[in-house]
Amino acid sequence: MINAVSNSNGYSLIVTAENSKNAATGELGEQKRPDENLGYNLSLSDENWKTLGKKGEQELSEEDLRMVEELKKIDKKVHIHEQAHLSAAGGYARGGAHYDYVRGPDGNKYANSGHVNLDTSREKTPEATIRKANIIQKAALAPADPSPADKQIAANAAKMAVDAQQELAEEQKAKLKSSETTKSVKTEKSAKTPETETPDAPQVAVSESSG
Repeated sequence: MINAVSNSNGYSLIVTAENSKNAATGELGEQKRPDENLGYNLSLSDENWKTLGKKGEQELSEEDLRMVEELKKIDKKVHIHEQAHLSAAGGYARGGAHYDYVRGPDGNKYANSGHVNLDTSREKTPEATIRKANIIQKAALAPADPSPADKQIAANAAKMAVDAQQELAEEQKAKLKSSETTKSVKTEKSAKTPETETPDAPQVAVSESSG
């Protein structure tokens, strides 16, 4: 999922990996039972599940092991997803990838979602904005499984590029018009300048001397 948050400079993009349908959505810690998060029923009391999987205390059941394997798959998928965003974002990424974790029945933490912050504000010139928008678009669609929110951010970046292209075209049109106007004024001044008449050569009287 991607959320765009407005700020004074434009937008700050948060690219978030799609949670698995069965992934845990609770906060990091032990507030939620992992069997509730992933749809498994371990038939354990709230007190017992907190210590489940700690080395040397209790052996994991087959269901617990299956849940751990599922958590590992989700963790790997989330990391791959976020690294794809991060790699494609280049210099527009603000920091590394951030992850949210859930604790599994084995006592280990597994990533179940994450995000990468991107700078999506406009640049000073249309040309720079177009280049930036193209990179943001590629970053949003970089994972093999972009979410609907990823696709929306890519669409927003494409629109930003189109707007910048229109702005650039207007600037070029204004420059061309200004150039043509200047040229026309120069031509008009040249046509109105009177021609300077060349004065007749002075007449020199030659007197004949008598011999």
